[in-house]
Amino acid sequence: MATKKSRTAKKSATAKKKPAAAKKPVAQTEMERLLKAADRLEETLLDMDPDDPDLDLTLEDLEQVFREIIRIDPGNVATMIRLGEFFLDRDGAEDVALESFEQAFKLQPGNKKLAKLIEKAKAQLEENKDS
Repeated sequence: MATKKSRTAKKSATAKKKPAAAKKPVAQTEMERLLKAADRLEETLLDMDPDDPDLDLTLEDLEQVFREIIRIDPGNVATMIRLGEFFLDRDGAEDVALESFEQAFKLQPGNKKLAKLIEKAKAQLEENKDS
């Protein structure tokens, strides 16, 4: 007859052998949620009429999501590019776009897409100065 102590020891040994369920870090889960939210907001924007009164709110929400992703992951170049492109499409916000592109370029100095986006933002800034 096994004693209570030996049964408990067996259970402990068995429990140690079972692999623990792999949990995602909270930041990774939050990042995935934010990236999905950004995708949904961009899709919503594509379907919105330019005169829709909710357009500005949706744009603000998208900007906040991009900024939160970058806050969580300051090295997220893809989101910095998305944020820059977001501002490049907004009249008068080319300086903010340029700032985002340059921040990303510091992390990936050889990125040709970023170099082109920086030049495009600079050109649009010049155009706006001349207007």
